[in-house]
Amino acid sequence: MRKNNNKTFSDINITPLVDVMLVLLVIFMVTTPMLVKGIKVNLPKTKSGVTKIEKKDIIISIDKNGRYYLDKVPIKLDALKDYLKAHKNRTVIIKADSMVNYGIVVSLIDTVKSVGINRVGLATQPKR
Repeated sequence: MRKNNNKTFSDINITPLVDVMLVLLVIFMVTTPMLVKGIKVNLPKTKSGVTKIEKKDIIISIDKNGRYYLDKVPIKLDALKDYLKAHKNRTVIIKADSMVNYGIVVSLIDTVKSVGINRVGLATQPKR
């Protein structure tokens, strides 16, 4: 005679959950370094610390040769001015290489303010 085993299996199978969590972990580990905007420049060092940069901020970088970059894309000053006119309600963060002439940085700040943006920050890195 055969015994009928129609009991419900009530254990939770966590293997798919672990698989999904590992995939999400890998995705976040790969994409997090890409969230930092702008090109790599040698920022001036200050005792006051680093500038807090948010996702919505416009990052304008100036390399040691005085070239402008919007995020990581090279851009001319005229095109940058047009872009800024269309985004007046955002904050601009300037990441200038420490070897850049002071006049170039001041000129960029003047350009940003001339289009009506008053929230301008200068990115720095902490002294160690």
